[in-house]
Amino acid sequence: MPVKSKEPCVIVGAGPTGLAAALLLAKRGTKSRIVEKRLEPSAHSKAFGVNPRTLELLEGTGVTERLLEHGRRMQALNLWRKGDRLFHLDLSKVRHRFPFMLIYSQAKTEALLAETLTDLGGEVERGVEFLSLNDEQTRCLSRLRHANGREEEITTSVILGADGPSSTVRKTLDIPFDGSDYDNDWYLYDVELETSLNADEAHVFLLNDGAMFMVRIEDNVWRVLGNVSELLGRLPRGSSPGNVVWESDFNIAHRIAQRFQQGCAYLGGDAAHIHSGLGARGMNLGIEDAYVFAELTAVDQLSRYHDLRHGTDYRVLRQVQRMTEVPKGKSAFSQVVRRVAPLIAPFLPLGASKMRKWILGLEHEVIATNGS
Repeated sequence: MPVKSKEPCVIVGAGPTGLAAALLLAKRGTKSRIVEKRLEPSAHSKAFGVNPRTLELLEGTGVTERLLEHGRRMQALNLWRKGDRLFHLDLSKVRHRFPFMLIYSQAKTEALLAETLTDLGGEVERGVEFLSLNDEQTRCLSRLRHANGREEEITTSVILGADGPSSTVRKTLDIPFDGSDYDNDWYLYDVELETSLNADEAHVFLLNDGAMFMVRIEDNVWRVLGNVSELLGRLPRGSSPGNVVWESDFNIAHRIAQRFQQGCAYLGGDAAHIHSGLGARGMNLGIEDAYVFAELTAVDQLSRYHDLRHGTDYRVLRQVQRMTEVPKGKSAFSQVVRRVAPLIAPFLPLGASKMRKWILGLEHEVIATNGS
């Protein structure tokens, strides 16, 4: 027979969204139980940018201070076409206490969140798989399976599904995950690199058949990301690759759950919305979800969660989706962009203010409770 227990709040998934939710709840005096199927956290991650909004939301937890201590501040982005720099976007001109994108991997950010949660008396229960959920409006009856095969039935008043794109919580609730897949493979390399590029700025290259993104992530290791084959053979002049630290290939999709809450169950992060990495919004948007979830829980206003988050996340997803059309290379729209890019480059500074805010995640406010 399964062991039976009661919990006030259960969080499924120990990625950045789940960890941030557990930490922010703990800082507000609310206990939660966070379970994760994976026995070990991932050593690598596609996300590597912590934006000013995330730094702002995590202030007071101790995580922001540690991120600032260990991360590297990226204060500019360059757009290149055929060896010419078309545009230089100075991010430091944004009006914010943190006028930069902090370069720090998702894996390391998760580690900081987990360590800080442990310092507050919390813990991540690894090797615990979420199996099913019976939503009874005022309570959730869930079943878990531990790594040793033991099963457990829990009754909880609130459950947050932060268990990624293939969310079991979302699927159990039968909530549609609307959207589409991107019809192009993406390639990623973390590679030691000798280059003449400015090592403290990011670089975007519009290629004839796609695009390439380059940013230094630590020491002389650069993240090279793009949707063209033989990516390391497409590096700009003056760049020489060395040892490949990590490589991956993947597909992207743009999808959002029709509902972020159902009865006593809620969705956040990749369980609620996924999109391409352009704009570095995935991890950061999930932490916004976690912040709003924790704030609403503290004031007993969780009924507002869907209304406060779904519209915001949907607008960001649509903006990212439109931006992702540019790197395609083969679409008519992207080819037009490449032809006219040198002509419109002198006018790009006119939109610099909006670009800065969008890239840094500052184009919208994060509203959690009445008047905040």
